[in-house]
Amino acid sequence: MKNVILLTSVKLTNNMVTLRNKAAEFVKRQDGVTAIEYAVIAVAISGMLMVVFGSEDGSFIKSITDKFSVLTDNINNTVNQ
Repeated sequence: MKNVILLTSVKLTNNMVTLRNKAAEFVKRQDGVTAIEYAVIAVAISGMLMVVFGSEDGSFIKSITDKFSVLTDNINNTVNQ
């Protein structure tokens, strides 16, 4: 009877150690988590770019073009004076 209890105790201890080692290995491996994080960031950036550059009226692009036109005119007027 003592041998059965001792053998059961040893097997239980071995299983607990194996489980602890597998849990520690799982926590150390974070390749999948990193890939998912990068995918989420890429989707967020794509969405922002679509909103900024893909609007139907093109207000952002038109605004930048207008500002560069004003800047170009100011530089040309300064040079010509």
